[in-house]
Amino acid sequence: MLDPRFTQVLEFIDELDGDGIPTTRAKIALKIQAYSQDVADLKSDLLILEQEVGELLETVAALEIAHEEQSGQKTLLVAEAQDASVNAAMAGSGAARLRKVAEETRARIVEFEKDFEQDTARLADARISLESKQRAIKDQRSGIVRRLNTMSSLAERAGLEFGKEMFEKPSQSQQPRQRPPQTSAPRVARRRPRRVRVRRRRAS
Repeated sequence: MLDPRFTQVLEFIDELDGDGIPTTRAKIALKIQAYSQDVADLKSDLLILEQEVGELLETVAALEIAHEEQSGQKTLLVAEAQDASVNAAMAGSGAARLRKVAEETRARIVEFEKDFEQDTARLADARISLESKQRAIKDQRSGIVRRLNTMSSLAERAGLEFGKEMFEKPSQSQQPRQRPPQTSAPRVARRRPRRVRVRRRRAS
């Protein structure tokens, strides 16, 4: 199960500061996204490797059974050839027939040896391939764990740097700055000077 903090941090991946530059937590989110893609790719490759290993295990098991049966057959043929040779040496009138049986058995052993060696080499190659795939699976799993640990460290860093703000909406300082609307300067009303009426006195 993935750390739920990854999803929370990824919410800030498109966040920009007032100058249109990705914020620190947006950069952290981008790194987490890149590692997340790596993990997805590694898991996909891991599934393929595990399937191949399963098939190789079946192949190796079948070859081992066949190899064991061939070993038993080889032992029987060798014993049969030896018995025919001994009997031919001890027999009288039937010695020629027994010698022929011994020769035919030895010829079968030679042909059997060729097939046995090929099957032995095939089994050895299958085991080598299986071990290689198993090591690849181990490396693949280690790679996934390393990337997940790195992602957790990035999420932890984000939490330490921003605290609760990491999971809150951007502050006003991180909002794109808007130019305040221009307003015309207020008019200053000019007052006209008051007229002073001078009354003249009439002469008496």
